[in-house]
Formats: sequence, C-alpha cells, structure tokens
Amino acid sequence: MQRLSSPSTSDDNTTVSVSPCPPAVDKNAQNRVILELAWKTVALMHKNRLIQQKIIALKKETSEFVASIMNNPENRKRYVEHIRMYGPAAQAQTQKPDHPPLQLEPKV
Repeated sequence: MQRLSSPSTSDDNTTVSVSPCPPAVDKNAQNRVILELAWKTVALMHKNRLIQQKIIALKKETSEFVASIMNNPENRKRYVEHIRMYGPAAQAQTQKPDHPPLQLEPKV
C-alpha cells in the first residue's frame, strides 16, 4: 500500500498538473457516424462508377460519330486540305496542355 503524503507547506512554487479525464465517449454515436460515412462512401463509389460508364459510352458515341463523318468523301477531302494548309502543328496548338486527358479506372 502506498501512503499519501500530506501537501507540502513549503513555498517552492511547484505545481502539479493533473490531466483532465477524457470525456466519456458514446460508442453508439461513434458507430452511427462511422456507418453513415460508410454508406456515403458506397453511394459516392456507385455514382462515380455510373459517371465513368457514361463517359465511356460518350467516348464511344463520339468516335462512331467522327468515323461516320469521315466516311463522307467531301468531309475527308476538307480534312486533308486543312491538314495540308495548317499541318499537324495547328492541331497541337489547339489542344490545351493545362487539361491532360481523363484517365478512367478499368472496369472491375
């Protein structure tokens, strides 16, 4: 057993810091918050997957549209003339380097 000593009566100005007790944590409230965050994360992941699928479908539709336009001989001729006049350097200048191409996650 330890003996508790009486407080000292000396004037040496020493203070004893006592750390406050940690507040009581409501485990049910913590679990509720974690569950809400988990559901929100699942919802965001689902929404992200849907958006990625829409982007892929739009890319496919755009590629098909461009291919159908380029199948027209008149459009192909105009494109070749444009390349001949302005060259591939004009295409590189029209692309914005500040916006790199979007990288999509592979489907799982």
